[in-house]
Amino acid sequence: MKRLAYILLIGVLALRVGSGNVFAQATASGTIQGTVTDTTGAVVSGAQVVAKNKATDSTRTATTSDTGYYRLELLPIGTYTVTVSKTGFAGVAETIEILIGQTATVNVELKTGSVSEIIEVTSETLLVDQLKTSVSQSITPSEVEELPMIGRDVANLAYLAPGVKAADSYDPTKNRYAILSVNGQDGRNVNVTVNGVDNKDNTVGGPVMQLPLEAVQEFVISTQRFSAANGRSQGAAINMITKSGSNQWHGSAFGIFRDQALNSLNYFEKTANGGSGNKSPYSRQVFGGSLGAPIIKDKLFGFFALERQREHTSLTESPTAYTELLLAKPIGAQPAQVIATPFYEWRYNGRLDYRFNDKETAYISYTSQQNNGNNDQSDGFGDLTGGNFTKNHLQVANATLNSVLSGSLVNSFTFGYQFWNNVIDSTQKVPYVTFNNVSEWFGTNANVPQQSYQRKFQFRDDVTKTIRQHTLNFGVDFIFNPKLGGFFESNSTLEVDFADDPSVILSHPMTCGPNNNQDCYPNGFATPGAVTSMSASSGNPYFDMPGGTKQLGLYFQDDWKINRRLTVNLGLRWDKDYNLVGASAITKSRTYLELLAIGSPYAALPHDDSKNFSPRIGFAYDLTGKGTHILRGGFGLYYGNIFQNIPLFMIQQANPTIYQGVFSLTTPAEMVPGTNIQLGNWRYGVDPFPTIPPPATQLTGGATGRLMDPKYRNPVTEEFNLGYQWALFKNSVFEAEYVHTLGLHENKTININPLVPVDNMTTNPPSTSTYRPLSAAFAAAGVPVLGRVMNEQSINRSRYDGFNFSYRQRMTHHFSINANYTLSSSRGWSAGSSSTSGFRNYPHDPVNPWNPLDFGYTPQDERHHITFSGIWELPWGFQVSPILQFGTARPYDLTSSYDVLSRGTGYFRPVIVPINDPTNYTAFNVASGNTKQEGIAARACLAAGQCREVGYDTVRGDAFFQLDTRIAKNIRFKEHYNVQLFFQAFNLTNRANFGNNFYNAPANGKFLQQAGFINPSSTMIPRSFNGEFGARFTF
Repeated sequence: MKRLAYILLIGVLALRVGSGNVFAQATASGTIQGTVTDTTGAVVSGAQVVAKNKATDSTRTATTSDTGYYRLELLPIGTYTVTVSKTGFAGVAETIEILIGQTATVNVELKTGSVSEIIEVTSETLLVDQLKTSVSQSITPSEVEELPMIGRDVANLAYLAPGVKAADSYDPTKNRYAILSVNGQDGRNVNVTVNGVDNKDNTVGGPVMQLPLEAVQEFVISTQRFSAANGRSQGAAINMITKSGSNQWHGSAFGIFRDQALNSLNYFEKTANGGSGNKSPYSRQVFGGSLGAPIIKDKLFGFFALERQREHTSLTESPTAYTELLLAKPIGAQPAQVIATPFYEWRYNGRLDYRFNDKETAYISYTSQQNNGNNDQSDGFGDLTGGNFTKNHLQVANATLNSVLSGSLVNSFTFGYQFWNNVIDSTQKVPYVTFNNVSEWFGTNANVPQQSYQRKFQFRDDVTKTIRQHTLNFGVDFIFNPKLGGFFESNSTLEVDFADDPSVILSHPMTCGPNNNQDCYPNGFATPGAVTSMSASSGNPYFDMPGGTKQLGLYFQDDWKINRRLTVNLGLRWDKDYNLVGASAITKSRTYLELLAIGSPYAALPHDDSKNFSPRIGFAYDLTGKGTHILRGGFGLYYGNIFQNIPLFMIQQANPTIYQGVFSLTTPAEMVPGTNIQLGNWRYGVDPFPTIPPPATQLTGGATGRLMDPKYRNPVTEEFNLGYQWALFKNSVFEAEYVHTLGLHENKTININPLVPVDNMTTNPPSTSTYRPLSAAFAAAGVPVLGRVMNEQSINRSRYDGFNFSYRQRMTHHFSINANYTLSSSRGWSAGSSSTSGFRNYPHDPVNPWNPLDFGYTPQDERHHITFSGIWELPWGFQVSPILQFGTARPYDLTSSYDVLSRGTGYFRPVIVPINDPTNYTAFNVASGNTKQEGIAARACLAAGQCREVGYDTVRGDAFFQLDTRIAKNIRFKEHYNVQLFFQAFNLTNRANFGNNFYNAPANGKFLQQAGFINPSSTMIPRSFNGEFGARFTF
């Protein structure tokens, strides 16, 4: 850390010497603009405008143009006194607060008088941004400090913006993050910056680091149509700013405490729902503080924040899964109703600001996060053998120099650094055993071991030049990732899959044999045929990007104030990612080489996408000229990144030895390696486990091929918005907005070598044989005959349409409000849980990926969504701050529990229903039935045109409702000291929110019943009422 701080300081000094060529950082500041007139309405040219920062006493000046217009760019956020003066007129001084990304309009009317006469006007944060054309919302410092936040992740407050809702963790490394579904997306494409520096995870998408809450000043979330200065996201952009020191000493100290006694029983802990009736053990303490101070008055300022978290928590296992695993104890399961999930973390941030003079300032900032925990991969369906440990180390830093070259030209330079190292592993190395319907399992977790790391250097440049009515912005943003990769051993131990659940196996169902009247499991788990599939993997699991990656963004934008009422934004951005598609590894990829050997059209090399030009146009029109009725809108293209998990398996297949399935047994006649026993005759616990072959340098017969499609492109969205702002009163605003997003070039994984069934209806009973289209060509070329070949293609599409209605009121009569309602529709093509910005999106049938029934509502779709937050100041220093969230039921997909289309693996198995009985989901999904014959019957019914697939996401779960409240008592003493005692209640109504987490396999005895809570992998939504109390001292 000392070395990094030294590098940052030297960087700032070097930039100081060469400031004539520096760039500007437009994403971590605000703007003041306006028009100066006299009492007759005539414009006043040549007036001097001075903006003075009240915290640091730094000043910025501008002179009005011949149209009376002025603009001050690149202002650090904070409170300013704006003074306007000209000979022959009395001066005017107005106080205004600037928020991040905001353009505050300060129109001034000068009256005849002496220059020495100053007329003072008190103003506040403008709720109507007269020049804004994007869809965005600022989260203010008071909201950061006073609203309840579970987990102290400030991104939780982004849920207060229209179109934003909570989504489940999409990766094990994000379980403790606030995952934001923006406009129907799954959260991966949210681009977060800290002080203008990239905080994005290039491996799986989304944010990398969480800041100590005491260090966060404020942030703005742009859910759609942000400016050309922001890129690398086809979703949302969040710009976050850290606190800084000032001429006044300020700081805080806090402690927050939560205990099991402050939690209620959740739904699955109650005895009526199969639980033990006991609350899960819970103890959590978070403490820390901050300090900001002048080191040299008016020159050098320092700030430091620290946060420590100690958490002793646990996960309640699914009662059904626990009951099933109790029956599996004889074969190695170690069931527990509660799994301990301890967690320990440090977060800290330091910042130094230096003011060379009124025209040049610089600052360096460094933030670190370190944590470790146990069992965060447990999903509520496993046992003690499936535990793990996780270690994280994250850093983000920046050195920034801001320069004012003239009254109309500003620039700065930002150097950024990011580091991340995540390790997830287990001390248990035993077989991974699964069952069919309830999803219970035991053994080494299939997600471990794994590691992800990235090291990132960023050089950002933005320049702003004001020429009369034009504000020209242009710049460059370059990122170099010399180290991006890790390793992933999926199913690192032997996997054994039983055909039925333990309760079914031990109940000895009499439904087998020629006449369906024989015991299916006479020997219980050791019955030959009880295990229907078995697989194992080995090899080099690393997926490092050879040569690293680079990202380059160039942009230009003209904010053209055509007249006092109409502003137009015209922008163009170009982005190019180098090697994120994995092109440097493809020529060594064994799948590519095999396809090349058979002359496949897919054996072509993809190239970095160079066509990512994104034009953007927007307008803001003042309907009355008084700033109270604003019409705004625009259109733009927004390109995202290809994150590394998409080419991950392809890169692994380019290693000297290949991490792959060294065998995968799915049919009874296949031999279990090293045993000379067919799978259909193999007995669990009696016969020896298979011998796992050593790693191979070539793909083995039957292995899964992995490929990046030669036409792969970066994802892009077409975005359109049209909105209206109405300043109802001085302190409130109403907004109505229509937003439209069309997602293009999204990921879809297509099996280009699926099984093709040939059903023979003349035999008794009917029989099936299968073949794969490429098998003969592989055999003829003398290369290993692959099984499925998964081709990552950028062909998926999605669509979002929403109407946002919001009302905001700043603190008036001791009460502030932020209320939003969204009416929306989010649809996409079949893709499981991530049909939009995710990956590994499989169709229901790989040979018919564009079946119209596969176009449906996405898992994050909520027809109606409401959020409400407020801060209510009561007498005697009391304060109440609630957050309410409501969303109508989200959809989920129904899947068959067996290979109904006989395509093998690599697709989402659809449920087949009769056309004349479309809700008869069990027509071909009978528990413990003869799945082979059911599959033949289902395919025959499809071929006859009497049946169809159910379709994508046609069933909905339960509505979501959550009310959180913070109750505080402020005790003020002297002038600048305050002690706040508070209690935070999460899920105040103790509602069990299941969302769309329901059993979705018709053969399951609990079909369409609750499988768990909404967003099951996330820790950001309380399962029941949770309470915590604390104290915070500020000065």
